[in-house]
Amino acid sequence: MFIVTEAANQELQNRLKQFGHKQFIRMQMRKSCFMKVKVTVEDAIQASDTEVIKDGLHFIIDAGECHYFNHKTLDYIPDQTGFKQFEII
Repeated sequence: MFIVTEAANQELQNRLKQFGHKQFIRMQMRKSCFMKVKVTVEDAIQASDTEVIKDGLHFIIDAGECHYFNHKTLDYIPDQTGFKQFEII
């Protein structure tokens, strides 16, 4: 479905360690910023979610947003102002 860059993989691993008991990575498109992705870690999958397992990471995406991620690359780009962001390119 999508590729995860090494930078994104490392940041996701760090976040999973930080929130130890949470195992799912939710990805949502930011409605106000084209190609920006909101990433959160969660405990459970919702009924409307699709689970995608990549490199041992369990991603969950609302079924209505899956098409945004097809044949794309998830990258992590830290901003110079300290705002951490993920992009789907």
